[in-house]
Amino acid sequence: MKKKKNELDVDFIGGQGPLTMDEEAAISNYLKSVRDREAKERNRKIRTMSKQKANF
Repeated sequence: MKKKKNELDVDFIGGQGPLTMDEEAAISNYLKSVRDREAKERNRKIRTMSKQKANF
């Protein structure tokens, strides 16, 4: 039997005030590192696939 999910009744998520410059910089650096990591992974997969095709 499935369990029923409880829905939260919220109007917003996060703190009360705007982000500070340090918090914005930390978030930007994190997102940049995630994008870089994903780009490296994509490039690695593309190179691996092209080597496999060359072997056939």
